Amino acid sequence: RWLFNILMVWMATGLWHGAAWNFVLWGLLFALLLMIEKLWLLPLLKKAKVINHIYVLFFVILSFVLFDGASLREAGAVMAAMLGGTDLPLITPEAVYYLRSYAVTFLVAALGATPWPAKLFSLAGEREQGGRIRNLAEPLVLIALLTLCVSFLIDGSFNPFLYFRF
Repeated sequence: RWLFNILMVWMATGLWHGAAWNFVLWGLLFALLLMIEKLWLLPLLKKAKVINHIYVLFFVILSFVLFDGASLREAGAVMAAMLGGTDLPLITPEAVYYLRSYAVTFLVAALGATPWPAKLFSLAGEREQGGRIRNLAEPLVLIALLTLCVSFLIDGSFNPFLYFRF
């Protein structure tokens, strides 16, 4: 019954996002992953601290492709290209350009995805002077991040809201 409930909830979640097969399969993918995890993989994933992160990121990225695809054929073609199933080269001039253009952003994002910022934040709060600095710096950093995000949104090309596709 428990597995049936997972299947129904995720299939309904896929249908809620749209009446297309890619959304249904997106929901079913997460249902399948959750069932496999709960039945077999969870003990292994709890032990392997790095593998569980790679596993999650791998399937989340694939699910984004499935979710965003205009058709199942398009999503399959993109996934095949991502996984080396085509004759596309691994490194292209465009890839090098984007890597150079966004290297700092990638590094900041990679560091932000670790537990280090939270640890530094909590260490700063342990001392009286550090707590005052933290209380002053936190809203300034958040405002700077908001400004940066809005700047990137404004600078980006036209991208209609997801649900306008329906």
